[in-house]
Amino acid sequence: MDKIRFATAILDFSRRRGGAERYLVDLCSRMVHQGFEVHVYAEHWGQEESGIHFHQVKTIPFPKSLRLLSFAVRATREIEKGNYDITLGVGNTLKADILQPHGGVHWAWFWRSLRAYDNPFLWSIKFLGRVLSPKQWVQGYIENAPYKKRAFKKIVAISDMVKEDIIRWYGIPEDQIEVIYNGVDIERFHPRNRQYREEVRRRHGIGDELVILFVSNNFRMKGLGFLLKALAEIKKGDSPHFKLLILGRDRKKPYLLLAERLALSEEVIFAGSTDEPEKYYGAADLLVHPAFYDAFSLSVLEALASGLPVITTASAGASGILNHGEDGFVLRKIVDLEELKTAIRYFFDEGIRQRASHLGRTKAEMYSHQSNFSAIDQVLKNAIQIG
Repeated sequence: MDKIRFATAILDFSRRRGGAERYLVDLCSRMVHQGFEVHVYAEHWGQEESGIHFHQVKTIPFPKSLRLLSFAVRATREIEKGNYDITLGVGNTLKADILQPHGGVHWAWFWRSLRAYDNPFLWSIKFLGRVLSPKQWVQGYIENAPYKKRAFKKIVAISDMVKEDIIRWYGIPEDQIEVIYNGVDIERFHPRNRQYREEVRRRHGIGDELVILFVSNNFRMKGLGFLLKALAEIKKGDSPHFKLLILGRDRKKPYLLLAERLALSEEVIFAGSTDEPEKYYGAADLLVHPAFYDAFSLSVLEALASGLPVITTASAGASGILNHGEDGFVLRKIVDLEELKTAIRYFFDEGIRQRASHLGRTKAEMYSHQSNFSAIDQVLKNAIQIG
């Protein structure tokens, strides 16, 4: 039997990049093991994965808008020449058999993420900057192209929120969209990583305090300022001693200044980026992810798999898997400090955290890498039969 010939495209094919990049590397590697002939079109790639056929896409490097557009046009054209059995698009090609937009819907992000700017002047500056940015319009054009042309067989939404946004912004019939949540490595992210609790805490000068973990490479968009303000209010009341451990790479100076102004400097620790995030989940007691927009945050699943309760917002797609008040807490009003404070105080109770830990781990096991791959594999094979 001939191998199924599969192709996909992404600018940077590397585990060290963002969530979409890591996801595609894992997916393509699994497909090779399943007997697919896998082709990847990329501008750059990291260490070549065994069995994957790489094709370099030359782009116009500057400005960023032309880099994105030239990649989309050229990658789409080259993939069409390959006459593959099935193709997957993750948001940077003009057509594909299966669309799986990892960034969600661009225009939904455009508007919701502006809520991160609570100062009217900053909001106006940011809004005008986006309106006048060629990059924003190019991203919108690339995303819009396959929807407008109906150049797909199926859409895979990585959360119910993304599905609803696709229906709202593009008028796609619901039966053409299948929701398949991202998967997590349930062996790497596991409650047994609590064995690293003391190691990580000693490294950052943390004792027996309750540790609230924040994980992101975009501090503003994922609500760090919002979280700091809530914790400053909580500190004024009767609360256990706590530390906020911030994991990720972004500009920390504005938040150090904010923490100082809020009299929160002693409670805030910036740990930077790490190749061993699982150890930090093991050292923490609670993950707070108050995102203004996030199609699907892997950190939510990683926390649940590690046995941590999660606080996030309704504007984070991963909130769709949480049972409110059990394994997590979903904030309905994104910028409501009272609601966030209530959620954090709720998980100060050790008994509630222990119960949430068990429920979260059980939940995460339903969303393993293997279950995600099996679901995607079925979508791809069904699409081939349709074609």
